[in-house]
Amino acid sequence: MHNISLQPSPIYGPVRSRRLGWSLGLNISPESYKLCSFNCIYCQYGWTAVCTLNATKNSKDLPSPDVFARALENTLRQDREIDNITFSGNGEPTLHPQFDEMVDIAIYLKSKYLTKARIGILSNSSTLLSEKIRRSLGKLDFRIMKLDAGDAETFKRINLPCSGLDYPSILEGLRATENIDMQAMFIDGEISNSGNRQIDHWIERVSESRPLNVQIYSLHRPPAASGLEEVSCERLKDIAIRTEKESGIKVEIIVASSPYSDNVHQPWKKELEQK
Repeated sequence: MHNISLQPSPIYGPVRSRRLGWSLGLNISPESYKLCSFNCIYCQYGWTAVCTLNATKNSKDLPSPDVFARALENTLRQDREIDNITFSGNGEPTLHPQFDEMVDIAIYLKSKYLTKARIGILSNSSTLLSEKIRRSLGKLDFRIMKLDAGDAETFKRINLPCSGLDYPSILEGLRATENIDMQAMFIDGEISNSGNRQIDHWIERVSESRPLNVQIYSLHRPPAASGLEEVSCERLKDIAIRTEKESGIKVEIIVASSPYSDNVHQPWKKELEQK
């Protein structure tokens, strides 16, 4: 199996998202390579070509505000079913040097053409120590922030952060950012973040960060690294129950519409549908 292809334009979809319904994707990262502050071993887009916290040197490869505005307006003029408009794409969107301007453009065009849709972001939480980034995020309807690990060792093994980015800064940024939802990808196999020790630490970090809600899920598309396995839905259920009990924060299990492997998902999906 191969990783999925990078998004070839600033706007993609709408696609049916496990988390966001019909979601229109906003890709303000390069179209030909992955630019991110993480090099996550499970990433569906494969390995990160440029791993950095400073994308200024790559500005020529990023969509300009004008290009982004034209592409988004052309899409929103069409009559489409869209529940959410989401900054995501081929890397970490907040790395764009003009991220604040991109947010303002998206909010303006949404209010002009698609007033009922929400606008938000999927982010890896790496830039939250920047007050400017936090102000920009505060303009959005939702902020889904990643936290896959409850300790520094697991963070390094799972997320492979760029030079200069450490685990305490991730936690400090999460605590400084208000009204966030948190997401976590749990994996098993040669490298895992789903063992009892890792989950104990992760729940502690969730409790400290106090998100509005938590979303947990596992592999659905081929990851960058080999030797990784999907965490069963029963294990995800156990993690969710423990997290809610110990933190008091609601946890949603995101179930794929079709299984990554043949022997999981379906029994749990049927149980969810019956509720």
